[in-house]
Order: sequence, then C-alpha cells, then structure tokens
Amino acid sequence: MARRFFFAAKKIRLEVEAGSSRVQFAGQPVPISEACANLRPAIERHLRKLAAEELVQRTWELATLHQVSVHQVTVRNQQSRWGSCSVKKTISLNWRLVQTPAFVRDYIILHELMHLREMNHSPRFWREVEQVCPEYEKAERWLKEHAALLK
Repeated sequence: MARRFFFAAKKIRLEVEAGSSRVQFAGQPVPISEACANLRPAIERHLRKLAAEELVQRTWELATLHQVSVHQVTVRNQQSRWGSCSVKKTISLNWRLVQTPAFVRDYIILHELMHLREMNHSPRFWREVEQVCPEYEKAERWLKEHAALLK
C-alpha cells in the first residue's frame, strides 16, 4: 500500500508492507502499529522529532552567523503561526516548517531572529530581514501558496 506525505517541499511516497511494524520515510524507518490503517499520527511524530533536531540546530547556526543572542529555541505545534520571538530571547518554531523547502525555513528563522534586533514589524525591522534574507518575499509567497498542504 502506498501513501504520500509532504516533506521538505516534496510529496514523499511511503510503501507499507503488510504485517510490517515500520515504514521507510525519507530514508528513515518510522515505527507503526501492525494494524495501523492511519499512518498520519506515526508520520507526524516522526516529523516533529526531525523538526526538533533540524530546526533547533539551524536556528543556533543562523544566530551565530548573524551574531544574534538567543536564550532558548523551542519547536511547538502552533496553529496559526510559523514562529514567534519573546522578549526573553526565546525563539519558538512551528514543527510543520520541516515540511517546507530550506529557503522557507531559513526565512522564518531569520525573521524571528531579527525580532531580537527590532521587536516589531516596522520598516526598520523589514530592512533587517531584507539584509539577511534578500529573497524573503519569495519565501512568504511559497508559504501563502502551500500552507494548506502543511496541515
């Protein structure tokens, strides 16, 4: 039985063998219950795990590169936001970003990091964003066009 899921801006096909207790997803085994008719919970758990690793690491890399001081990075299940930044220097990211292309992930991370320089959406803030992510509008368009696929 084949199923498709959205990951890294691509539809990933899963092959599920009858009686198997796992499937291969993006080259990694994902455990499933033997009688699992709905793979969504197992794949979502796997994506959240990948997001916790990849998004956190990438945030620290970009913070270092752009000399921005971050206190903590979290990955959450936000329903209406891709990310947020608190005055306590905590960056929170939506786990669904792991389903987007790398340039979109980087844009969201950079957007939140620039809030540590400018805690608003003023023209000055957008200049900071454009300086570190010149094609940010392309990433915003991608999100608007594909957001429904990431639910």
